[in-house]
Amino acid sequence: MAAAARRFVQNIATEHGYLGEEVYAKMDAETRRKVEEAFLRKDEMIGASVLTLAKNLYSKDVRFLFELLQNADDNNFSRALRAGIIPHVSFNIYKDRIVVDCNEDGFTEENLRAICNVGRSSKTGAQGYIGEKGIGFKSVFKVAWRVHIQSGYYSFTFTHRKGDSGMGMISPEWRNATEDLQGPLTRMTLYLHEDYTASGGNEQRQSILHQLNTLQPAMLLFLKKLKRISVRIFDDDGNETSSTLLFKSYPGQANRTVLERTHTEGGEVVHTKQRYHVVESIARNLPRNENREYTAQEESSRAYGSAPVILAFPLSNAESPLISPQEVFAFLPVRRVGFNFLIHSDFVTQANREDVVTSSSRNLKLLDAIADAFIVAVRGFCQHPMLKYQWMRYLPKLSADSWDPFWQKLVENIKIRVCDEEILALRSGTASRKISQTGRISSLMCDRHNVPLVDDLPGDRARYLSIFYYKGDLDLLQDYGLEYLSQAQFLARVRNDLSTPISKIRSVATSDHDWHARMARSLNRSFERGWYNRIADTKALELIPLIGGQWVSTINKVVYFAETLNGLRIPIDLGLKLVDPAAAKVPDRKLLFARLGVQCAEIKTIRSKILERYKSGGHLLDFEASLSHLEFLYLTHNSDHSLATYSGLELFDTQGKLYPIYHVFYVVDTARHSLWEIYNKVDADNLPHWPVDVHFMDKRYLDHTPSAPHTHDFVWEEWLHTFLGIRQYPRLFSPALFDSHASKLSEECQFVANYLPSELLGFLRYGWDPDIYDPLGERSAALGALRVPCRGGYSFRLSKTYLPSPEILKRCEEFMRPEERFPILDFGEEPSQLSQWDFLLELGVKSVPDLDFYLDTLFQIQVNYPNLFKSDLPDPSRILYLYLRIYMECSDSTDEETREARRSKTRDFFEEESVIFLPSWEDVDSDWVSQEECVLGAPISMASRYSILALYRTAFASSGLDFSNISKFLHDVLEIPKCSWNHIVEELTPLKIGVCDKAEVQVFYKCLNKMRISDDDLGNIKDAFQTDALILDDTCGQKWYNLSQCLWSAPTSIRGKINLSAIYDNEMESFFVGKLGVRMLDANVVYNELLELKQEDATVEHVRELLWTLNSQLELDAPQGSAEALLKLPILPVREIGGRVNLQSFDTEFAIIDRKPLGEIFGHRVKALDFNTNEVCQLRPFIKWAGLEHRYISRLVRETSGLNSGVKVPASDPMQDISKKAYALLRIAAHFNSPRVEGNGQELYDLLRQLRTWETDRISTTLVVCVDGNEVSEEVDRGEVHIDDLNGLEIYVPHDEKRRDDAYLSCLPNRLARWIMTDPATRTHRDVDPNVQFLIQGILLAKVSQLDKYLNEQGVIEAAIPEQTQEDDETDAFQFTPPWASTPTTVGPSTPPQLVSPPFEPSTPLSDREDVYLEQETPATDLMSSRTPSPDLMARNGSWLARASLSPQSHVRELFERQATRTQEYAALLSQVASAVRRSRLLDGPMSLFGLQDSLRDDSTMETKTFKEDELFGPDVPQFERDKKVGAAGELFVFELLSSMRPAARGFGRDNWTSTMRKYATAHPDYMDMDSWKGVETSDLQYEDDDNTLTEALIAKGHLHSRWRNSQPKFYIEVKTTPGPWDAPFYMSHAQWLKMKTLSTDDSVYVIFRVHNLYSDRIGLNIYVDPAQLAEEGRLVFGLTVKPLSR
Repeated sequence: MAAAARRFVQNIATEHGYLGEEVYAKMDAETRRKVEEAFLRKDEMIGASVLTLAKNLYSKDVRFLFELLQNADDNNFSRALRAGIIPHVSFNIYKDRIVVDCNEDGFTEENLRAICNVGRSSKTGAQGYIGEKGIGFKSVFKVAWRVHIQSGYYSFTFTHRKGDSGMGMISPEWRNATEDLQGPLTRMTLYLHEDYTASGGNEQRQSILHQLNTLQPAMLLFLKKLKRISVRIFDDDGNETSSTLLFKSYPGQANRTVLERTHTEGGEVVHTKQRYHVVESIARNLPRNENREYTAQEESSRAYGSAPVILAFPLSNAESPLISPQEVFAFLPVRRVGFNFLIHSDFVTQANREDVVTSSSRNLKLLDAIADAFIVAVRGFCQHPMLKYQWMRYLPKLSADSWDPFWQKLVENIKIRVCDEEILALRSGTASRKISQTGRISSLMCDRHNVPLVDDLPGDRARYLSIFYYKGDLDLLQDYGLEYLSQAQFLARVRNDLSTPISKIRSVATSDHDWHARMARSLNRSFERGWYNRIADTKALELIPLIGGQWVSTINKVVYFAETLNGLRIPIDLGLKLVDPAAAKVPDRKLLFARLGVQCAEIKTIRSKILERYKSGGHLLDFEASLSHLEFLYLTHNSDHSLATYSGLELFDTQGKLYPIYHVFYVVDTARHSLWEIYNKVDADNLPHWPVDVHFMDKRYLDHTPSAPHTHDFVWEEWLHTFLGIRQYPRLFSPALFDSHASKLSEECQFVANYLPSELLGFLRYGWDPDIYDPLGERSAALGALRVPCRGGYSFRLSKTYLPSPEILKRCEEFMRPEERFPILDFGEEPSQLSQWDFLLELGVKSVPDLDFYLDTLFQIQVNYPNLFKSDLPDPSRILYLYLRIYMECSDSTDEETREARRSKTRDFFEEESVIFLPSWEDVDSDWVSQEECVLGAPISMASRYSILALYRTAFASSGLDFSNISKFLHDVLEIPKCSWNHIVEELTPLKIGVCDKAEVQVFYKCLNKMRISDDDLGNIKDAFQTDALILDDTCGQKWYNLSQCLWSAPTSIRGKINLSAIYDNEMESFFVGKLGVRMLDANVVYNELLELKQEDATVEHVRELLWTLNSQLELDAPQGSAEALLKLPILPVREIGGRVNLQSFDTEFAIIDRKPLGEIFGHRVKALDFNTNEVCQLRPFIKWAGLEHRYISRLVRETSGLNSGVKVPASDPMQDISKKAYALLRIAAHFNSPRVEGNGQELYDLLRQLRTWETDRISTTLVVCVDGNEVSEEVDRGEVHIDDLNGLEIYVPHDEKRRDDAYLSCLPNRLARWIMTDPATRTHRDVDPNVQFLIQGILLAKVSQLDKYLNEQGVIEAAIPEQTQEDDETDAFQFTPPWASTPTTVGPSTPPQLVSPPFEPSTPLSDREDVYLEQETPATDLMSSRTPSPDLMARNGSWLARASLSPQSHVRELFERQATRTQEYAALLSQVASAVRRSRLLDGPMSLFGLQDSLRDDSTMETKTFKEDELFGPDVPQFERDKKVGAAGELFVFELLSSMRPAARGFGRDNWTSTMRKYATAHPDYMDMDSWKGVETSDLQYEDDDNTLTEALIAKGHLHSRWRNSQPKFYIEVKTTPGPWDAPFYMSHAQWLKMKTLSTDDSVYVIFRVHNLYSDRIGLNIYVDPAQLAEEGRLVFGLTVKPLSR
């Protein structure tokens, strides 16, 4: 057999004309060369096609591997199978060769002939496994130059080198076998080209190695016979470096194939296994393969018409799809096109087998078969328990852009078939549906477990997909027609659910918030998307659960949330349909309810219903309802609610009974001495006496405390206490309905005091609240009046008792005898710690033997022995020893104020209790007398008084007492007087008992009048006359009066006052007025009369008379009382609109008619003070003092101006052209920070320079006033000014010369001032400083050449830009010139009228001067002059009309002359101030600071005068200018005072005067050279007292505490000046207030020097050191102003 095989091989070579190497070896070299050349040319001619195919057939060198695998699979393996060996092929790769072994049956002659031909094969074309073009095997020569094949008896070689003709590839050459192969086995050895084995061929070799190493097991799926492929790689030394084994098996499941791969390298073994679901089918009726030739038989049988179709779907070990792009196979891998499953069929491929032929009709037909196979696979998947829910992962993505047109057809075929199959499982699991017959359930329609919120519809309408589908898998079906359920479909299922008795919506636990939230969000979609039909469907569903279990919709029903907007629970017993609060806790559900029409009840409504609940039968409540009511009321409480708000509520007590809260309720408190504990100690016999209105609140009210709301700061218990009156601690007092009952003890307190006195002290201790019970108030006094048990079995008033301290007990033994009772408290069994009873000290209980103790000891001795006889009192000398002890207590202090307070207290005690011990003497028994009955140094037998010291010396001569200290005690402490002239006064007292006449009494009066009496003694006389009422009035019987009840020369009847001038002769005026100080009529008297006037006694006429009297006194001096306190009373006669006059208080809105024209217009149309214009003018002192200037009707009137149609002409007088004053107006605007000044002001300057002044007679004005809500308007025919700034700036004035001059004098300055201070953007007005109008009036009156000088003198700042000069008209202001030649211009109606209000007063004064004592002018509206002179000014200067008619030149001249006079007057004031200080030496001697006025008055060498305000300043000086000048005068006073100290204050000079106002003091000759202060103003004066001169002076005067001695502080001195009295309020800015607080430190002192009575010859000074501390002490009261209350 071997020889036959050899011959067969040699024959084929001979047929091909091939000479082997053996033949060539027998030739000589030349012959061989010629033969080889001849054969080469022949082979090139014959074998060109072979060579071409071998070079170009495949683009990849390694493609031959797949051809070898295909050829191996084409073989027969019957012998191996019979031997039980699986068909396999192996590749062994060496450095220079590749050895391929296959256990096939072996080569046959047919096989050999096939591989030796081109385009022929040993198999028929219809089988499909033959390589196209028949040259599959020849591809091995891409890598090998020789191929040796050994199979059975065959052993031959093909040889082909690069450059050969190619005949060697088809011409075999026999080679003897070198080894015997164990069959069945065919071995093919490929000897690699030198390119692969040389050092430079590593890349090609690596390509082969890579391809073999990465062989995928998937190839085995479509190789019918091969079950195993192995690859082994060896290194250059023949050692194995790696191996790969591919293996195919069948696990026993239908359609399942398992592929395994084991790779070993470097000792590491990697084993992988892959499962596949394989579907095989047959494609039929296929066209022929265009690349193949068929035999006649194949053509007749159409063997090519069918082909296998195999689809392989990768699976995991868990039988789930593995998704990744898989290859398309045509028996061998072709390429990946994007499908997630492997495709194999007999495709027509391109020559290089790297793609299918897309234009092939056969291939197109195969696509249908593949789609059908895919559906078969899907059906199989649907039978699998897992893959039935995951098969869609294999679906091609329809939306992918990578499909080429050929494969896109397959995708579309698959879609058509998939959509037509019932392949989706329903949730019920009983049926399958087409994709279009199902619907996805949105996550919004599912609960957190992905279960649909409501069940599917029954039967064929069911659409819910199985729960086992993954969302991502269903997403894959979206392009295949799978959609989500629509909202309408969802609502149909909701409706179905609500119609069933087992509705999930109604049965799912309310606590399942997530479920209900999801349901709500699903239902809310209709509202969010605006699906109106679905909204209507949703609202019709009964989706709202109510408290009580009912479900409703809002159709024809009003449903409320069970909570308010801020989350408060609404009580359920108010008759409202309330949503189940548990349901509304879910935000999404709550939102749904709101969209369904559920409303939020207003808190006000609920509160009202709760309160009405108690009006309509609160007794039907149960406890839970009551608690819910209280909680809601608590949580909605705000500052508008008070105790009265809840007065109708009722509460449950511990007995379960309901009582109104106006009863007294207590919490159940188990603390010791609580009222509950005391209540439990009450005997049954005494319980009926328990107060019927006192209850204990049910404890359950406090079991669950609600959290505090944001509307108030009260916690629950505090709110119950504050607004419902629920108490924890015992109520010691009853509610104070009126002041007279403020100290009435509570019923509880009285009950304990009456029935459980042993518990009273503990009761008080538990109920004591030091923040409520003022130790000095009536309530503490009432508690102090309770009788409490004391030692010895006595009971005393609590306020008179002592704690049993060791010191108290010791002193009691010294002065008291054992049998004498003394109020030391007895605590019974209470603990002995005295500290727990310290609260009793605030009720008057004492614990130390101080002055009070010794006074009480004296009092108790007196109580023990009230009626003395000669020997009743044991050891009477102890009384005098007790006096000495009291004297020591009064003297035992280094502080004079403390000593004086103790002396005063002792005196008061002795006066009240009369505890001066009178020893028995001669016929006089022992007794207790007062100091008023005693005198010192008088004879012992004096009848009217007891000469007490003489009696002591006599009675206790041998006692050894220190009578000198007793004398000091009697005189210095008790102030028992020495016998003197004052006994004459005392002798008057007996006369009051008997009958006497005026002549008899007048003798004593005249005697006293003739005596030389010191000031102190005179004061004592006045005290006696005041105290004892020693003034006799015998006109209507015998009556005696005190000083305060008398007046002298009263022109007006003052009720309750005796007019002594009508009783006694004029000669007695010196005694009553001069000596006794009987008051003459003044403002304080009238003020008090008005203040005390009872409403029922007051008449309009009487009040008017008193007001006129008060007004006349105000011109002299102001009362000490405040106007505010008086004006709160109805003392103002106000005329109503109907004409009726009533007395009203300041709180009533009314006008004061200060302008006659305005009064004629509005006087009877608004409420007004019932005085005419002339009377108002005379009442100006009162109106100013009362602060009523803002009610002048001239200030209340608002004015609007407009321009009617008519003719306008330019200003007839060039000097009345306002544009010529543009730069001056710009400076004023800049000075007062006008909102019209932007940047450097250029824009405003341009506007003013381009201003046009027109004359017209078409200005209209409307006046509007609003009083007490009543607005009245009046149109005035002729207006004076109209300003139009809508297009440039135009000012219209009257054409009439007289009216125009008046306008320039008054109305125009006012209107221009308001225009300048108006924001052009917002049209809002800033406060207009009156000085703006004043300055504008001045520039309108002045020449253009005078403007700069005028403004500089007034202190107006320069503008930021220079003046743009032009030829100015130097004509005097208001000088008449002929009208300009101009053509009248017709004007139409103006823009809407501008609202013009009266000028604003400054919101805060520019200095600290007190305006209340200075006269102010009343601003008027544009109808009148803005500064109407006061009546007295009119009297001095002539009529106002006459003044207004003066020529402009004379008027200006008058102004300058008047200014010079006022400057001289002000300089005189400064001189008087400076001279007064220099002569007073206030800080360098013992003189009191308050003695300045006396020093001025008594200094005959100094000429003094009283200055008048209008002479100092006049009506045209701005208020702020007046204030500054007054302030500067006061600062000069203080500067001179500190400069003239002796010893001098070291280093004190002008640099210490740090006020900007000091520049005004340069009017004084001594200060003419003083520069203005340029630094930062912290205070008016500053001084660092390095040598303590000022410090010691202030300490010596009692203004500064001695702790500052030697401390060298820095003084910050603020000067506050007023022409008024010392107690006039003064202004302090916020900045000054902050400085006052911050500059009062350990190193610095902040001081206010208060200069008062500045204009008078009695100028005064008060000093307030550390004003903040004085405010706390009550000496200064800080409000809008600072009010001094003491000097």
